[in-house]
Amino acid sequence: MIGARIIANLSGLDSLMKRFPEVSREVRESKISEALLLLEGRVKEKTPQGAGPIHLRDTIFPKVQVTGDQVTGILGTPQEHGEPVEYGTKPHFPPTEPIRYWVRKVLGLQGKEARTAAFLIARAISRRGTKGAAMFEKGFKENEGQVMRLLEGIAGEIVRRVS
Repeated sequence: MIGARIIANLSGLDSLMKRFPEVSREVRESKISEALLLLEGRVKEKTPQGAGPIHLRDTIFPKVQVTGDQVTGILGTPQEHGEPVEYGTKPHFPPTEPIRYWVRKVLGLQGKEARTAAFLIARAISRRGTKGAAMFEKGFKENEGQVMRLLEGIAGEIVRRVS
C-alpha cells in the first residue's frame, strides 16, 4: 500500500494520556479521522481519472488503527497500480489490454484502431516510462499545515472534554 506519513510531536500529551486514557484515545481517534478525511479529499482530487471499471481514486481510503495506547492514521490504496501512478515508472512494455480499454473509453477508438493506438502508447511507455502523479505527496504537502493544526489541538480538546 502506498501513502504518506505525518508524525506529530505533541508535547504534554503523555501526562493527559495517563490521566485520561479513554478520553485521550477518543479525541486522538477523532482528530486523526478528521485529518484523514481532509487528506483523502485532496489526494483523490489529484488522482488521475482512469477509464477502467474501478478507478484508482475510488480505492483510496482512510483507516484509523488503535494498538494499545497508540493511535495511527493511514491513507492509502491497496491497488498494485497505485505505486506506479504515484511515483511513475521506468521504461517498460506494459500490457496492452488495460491501455486498449482506456483507448476505447477515452478516445472512442474501436477494433484495429484501438489495438494500434494501445500498442503505440505501450511502445512510448517502453521508451520513456511514465511520469508520476504524486497525488499523495502533493495532497499531504499542500495540507500539512491544516493537519498539524488539527493534531496540535488534541491536548486542548482533551482538557476541554474533561473540564
